[in-house]
Amino acid sequence: MEKRVKGVLDKLYDAYANDGEVRVQVASATPSVVMDEDCDDRLTLASEFDTYLEQEYSSVCSSEVDKYLNDLCERKDIPDFDVLLWWKNNSNKYPILSQLARDVLAMPVSTVASESAFSTGGRVLDPFRSSLSPSMVETLVCTQNWLLSTVPISLRQAMDKVEDLEREILENDASSEVPKN
Repeated sequence: MEKRVKGVLDKLYDAYANDGEVRVQVASATPSVVMDEDCDDRLTLASEFDTYLEQEYSSVCSSEVDKYLNDLCERKDIPDFDVLLWWKNNSNKYPILSQLARDVLAMPVSTVASESAFSTGGRVLDPFRSSLSPSMVETLVCTQNWLLSTVPISLRQAMDKVEDLEREILENDASSEVPKN
């Protein structure tokens, strides 16, 4: 099971890493420090040791996934641990994984049984059978239709159309607000 999960995580990571739309600036794990000549030798040795450890760690771990899996775990006794906030705070350390986590963890979760609730041939959702808002039900049904569709959806084409419509609306608004003399 562990190998299957690691394999799926590696595939997701590779998809995000190779995606042309994912633009990530990888920051150094340790900030560079300019030292004075009068600096204590212990600080210099500590800095050199930190650099050595970082290089060793980087050579052992070939990807962010390996670095993340080899990193120390968070403490379990934090009652209000926010996983999305953790990924946001660690986005410099794991830039690609943090984007992947943001996309995966931000999906709305429903407690309604999807098989029966969203079956278009069976029962119909009403306010008594679901605590979901009508817009959420519509969103989930549309998502199901898109996922089961045989025609692939091109996000880039859809976004281009939206941008063209926005540009057209802005141009129409600008032309209708011509000052009268």
